[in-house]
Amino acid sequence: MITQLPVLFAAAVLALYAAGVRRYNSRHTARPFPATRAGAFALGVAAAAAALAPPLDGLSAWLLAAHMVQHLLLMLIAAPLILLGTPLLIARQSGVGALERTAGRLAHSRSLRAAVWPPAAWALYAAVLVGSHFSPLYEAALEQPAVHVLEHALYLAAALVFWYPVVGLEPSGWRMGHGLRVLYLAAALPVQSLVGLAIFVSRRPLYPHYAMTAAVRGTSALADQQAAGVLMWLAGGLPVIVAMLVTAAAWAAADRRLADHLDRAARSSRTRPTSAAAAASPPSAASHHP
Repeated sequence: MITQLPVLFAAAVLALYAAGVRRYNSRHTARPFPATRAGAFALGVAAAAAALAPPLDGLSAWLLAAHMVQHLLLMLIAAPLILLGTPLLIARQSGVGALERTAGRLAHSRSLRAAVWPPAAWALYAAVLVGSHFSPLYEAALEQPAVHVLEHALYLAAALVFWYPVVGLEPSGWRMGHGLRVLYLAAALPVQSLVGLAIFVSRRPLYPHYAMTAAVRGTSALADQQAAGVLMWLAGGLPVIVAMLVTAAAWAAADRRLADHLDRAARSSRTRPTSAAAAASPPSAASHHP
């Protein structure tokens, strides 16, 4: 039963979210909540549940590569998709008084404003990524279930903070233009690439837990560790690169809209004086024929 808790929790979250979307649509009949955002949220919650539930959670106790997949799902798939669903906005429509008040306070809190300041958000993401993999926390999480839960909560929280200014759909005192978002994402690539590379090139097992499980299986701990390093080094960069491409495409579309607007404004300004002059000109002699 305990192993199914992530699935049950995800189902409860999705039920509350669906109730919030229904209430939102009943209050905004002219502009209902976008189905694409609701779908993104559902996929994000499903990705988080898949990361934390069997079979992946069971495999993560035996294979570092499986553990790495868990972390990549939480930080690079689940977090941005959840934020695309604007959960704070929908939580304020949930119909659950305590949840609505909590979401309302959080959306405009100084703590959130400080956490999602882009330099702070980026630094927290990098610190969690580097610190967790090269500190006693990783081994402690493998040996103590409570620490493992804390580690996953830390990963998800740091990722939500990191992606918050990139998605940019919830209340924030910090708004980045498209160009800054691309640079912000690009700056994250070297961090996770270097973490993955450091794991890959290590010539000794970094985590005694996985050295022991490899011995039990009769396999190579270094081969498993190298696979995990490749996942972080190469596969971990793909979602960030996709986000950069999407941001660049949105930037180009915004520039096209601005250019079209300026072009229409220029054409309108050229025709307006002609129309005014025509209206002010005296009537022709022909118009005075009896």
